[in-house]
Amino acid sequence: MAELKKLEFAKLGPCRFVGKSVYAPPGSGEIFGAMWCDSGPVFEAIGKLSEYATNEAHNIALLTWDRYTKENPMMGYTIGKFMKAGTPVPEGLDFIDLPETFVAKGWVKGEFDDMISSAEALTAKAVEKQDKYTLTWAFMAEVYTDETIPEEGVSSAMGYYITCKENE
Repeated sequence: MAELKKLEFAKLGPCRFVGKSVYAPPGSGEIFGAMWCDSGPVFEAIGKLSEYATNEAHNIALLTWDRYTKENPMMGYTIGKFMKAGTPVPEGLDFIDLPETFVAKGWVKGEFDDMISSAEALTAKAVEKQDKYTLTWAFMAEVYTDETIPEEGVSSAMGYYITCKENE
């Protein structure tokens, strides 16, 4: 069973998310997983932009809803990294410009499949229990660290970001 180990809030951006996108119905894990299997060239191209890197150094899947409608429920799934605003975009990659916002950063530990399916709910529930921030759901991000898929064992760790706003 996955557990939320830490919750923190931070300002993010303005920034440009650079990576490779696909739009598919929510729950299209096979499509999203295949993107990670073919992600080497994406991160190699982003790695050449080190002068534009931010403090958010982990590999990320950015989840967006800009093409989602009731008739055509498509979620954006972009693998890449948060980069400085105005970062040049390598040929063949996509980008999403993000305004300055607050993010709730949930850090989850557990078995990989359990973690993936519960990180959003664990993070959201923890945010809803406190009084300083309210979730806005502009985007979410799955944050993959070196501990996410360990070489030995099944216990993993990952981050899950959800946009929020500071309560007045």
